[in-house]
Amino acid sequence: MKILVHSNGPTVKTGYGVQVQLLVDRLVEDGHEVAVSATYGQPMGAGTGTWMTRSGVPVKVYPSRFLVSGDDVIMAHARQFFGDDEGLIIPLLDVWSLTNPALSEMEVAAWAPVDHHPVPNMVLQFFERSKARCVAMTRHGYAEFEKNGLNPTYIPLAVDTSVYKPTHTATIDGREVTARQFLELPDNVFVVGMVAMNKDPMDRKGWSEAFQAFSIFHHQHPRSVLHVHSEKSPSAGGIDLASLALGCGIPQGAIRFTNQYAYTIGFPAELMALMYTAFDVLLAPSVGEGFCVPLVEAQACGVPVIASDWTAQPELVDQGWLVSGQAWWDDSNRSWYQRANVSQIVARLEQAYEANLEQMVAPAIEFAARYDADYVYRTYWRPFLGSLNIGPTADKPKMERVAVLVPAVNRPENVARLVESFNASNDGTASLYYILDPDQKAQIKAVKKAGASWFPALRGTSFASKMNEGFANTTEDFVFLTGDDVEFTPGWIEAARELSDRYHVIGTNDTDGRVKNPNVAAGKHADHFFVRRSYVEDEGASLEGPGILCPEAYYHFFTDKEMIQLARARGVFAPCLSSVVIHHHPGYDGREDLREADQTYMKAVEFSEMDQIAFRRRAGLIDQHKVVKKDIWS
Repeated sequence: MKILVHSNGPTVKTGYGVQVQLLVDRLVEDGHEVAVSATYGQPMGAGTGTWMTRSGVPVKVYPSRFLVSGDDVIMAHARQFFGDDEGLIIPLLDVWSLTNPALSEMEVAAWAPVDHHPVPNMVLQFFERSKARCVAMTRHGYAEFEKNGLNPTYIPLAVDTSVYKPTHTATIDGREVTARQFLELPDNVFVVGMVAMNKDPMDRKGWSEAFQAFSIFHHQHPRSVLHVHSEKSPSAGGIDLASLALGCGIPQGAIRFTNQYAYTIGFPAELMALMYTAFDVLLAPSVGEGFCVPLVEAQACGVPVIASDWTAQPELVDQGWLVSGQAWWDDSNRSWYQRANVSQIVARLEQAYEANLEQMVAPAIEFAARYDADYVYRTYWRPFLGSLNIGPTADKPKMERVAVLVPAVNRPENVARLVESFNASNDGTASLYYILDPDQKAQIKAVKKAGASWFPALRGTSFASKMNEGFANTTEDFVFLTGDDVEFTPGWIEAARELSDRYHVIGTNDTDGRVKNPNVAAGKHADHFFVRRSYVEDEGASLEGPGILCPEAYYHFFTDKEMIQLARARGVFAPCLSSVVIHHHPGYDGREDLREADQTYMKAVEFSEMDQIAFRRRAGLIDQHKVVKKDIWS
């Protein structure tokens, strides 16, 4: 599916920017073609940019124009990106700011915050005029939308818990520092942390109440410090926090602000985790929140939280305390916020001060795991996208059994790595089969020693002929075509299975780190891939026609290229970059003399020119199989 995410760009460290990065990474790895329409982070004069996902796939980032909502450019970006294809727009912002009437002509799934109670009418009016699908990022928002008959889907915002976790030390500028040393604080002080944007002159984050409460708390507990991770000045549209602290009577040594230059350019997530770990408690008495990611980030780092008992915040507090307050009318939205009660904040700080914080670490981490980015994508996004009638539909039987076919020549040294990694990562549904030349005694001996099954290659010695031999001697509903120089990683089967009810041919990623084959990283090719048996039997996976897996027109090279390009032309191919089968290709390991290093590879190279000529002659036939609807990576 083609998906345009409309929000902050993935390179910026804003809350929405981080959410875009987490979502786009996983959408791309799941086989979708994605672009970002940036409301911030890609200015108009910079033109269309490119952002590389964590799997090395380039993603277009379209620029903003004049309006901060991007309402003046969203449709132009959508039409340019989708072309003649169907596509889905996912706005992630205050949706009431989008008024373009042409949105009603598109498929839109608005990931919408609700930071008031009840939901403001202007939000409901957006859904009425746009006909967008309603995606609620909180249970509070879900209840408000459902009450108004919008039939919402619940998908929460997410946190990368592989980064946000208790982080007690880090290496900075070649020096290892503890979390407290990072904040330049001693270990024997009680640290209250605040992590919030300061860009609202109406003080939506509750700075006034928080600073008043901390001032009272600090005078009762002088060995306490308030660390503020935010813009100190009102330059971003907020309030002067330094003047506020002075007005609240907080001593100068009792409040610390994050280095303002570092804050401006953006903190790496690893340092954010280090900072959270230095806190004893996170304070977030906002007057209303559409989500409040810092509450989850802090708990993921084992830190309890204090938050307002209003809108989204209560559902995000497991280890911590809630603060009530008094309702406050927001006239611009015609709905209610809630101002936190200062004395209650003081009481909750006292509870945190007296609490056994160590006992709260494990349950806080366990709670935050519900919002892990991989868990959220797998549990909420993937089923939601699969339910949409956009692009390929889930109308095919899911993969049950896989025959892994491995043709091998003169490389007994590769057997142990392949077999051991296969056995370690097999979920019980795959079977491994080598196809070997009968006279390759050392190779056969190594395969037998590893306990793997094998067939004799009786119909030929080429890569394609051996694969066809393996296909004829197996019955599994899918086959996996691979070489002998690979290493399987955990989850390689499970990830591909999620796409198997929509596609006949599913590519894998050839690396778990540095990009090897850029076409694989871009989702346009696959060195190793799954093929549905019924697809081979009904249509043929090559130009040879029904019943034939691989084209025997080549000695080695271009076999996979013909099969992948044909599947793409037919619209039945999807890359799955989260299925990683590492290719230890002899041409990628820095060897200076490949002839001495790998004679098997060089034998294939000898015939590469002939293979290329054969492909050129056959490539025109692939075009005859193109369907009107382009595949997702065209």
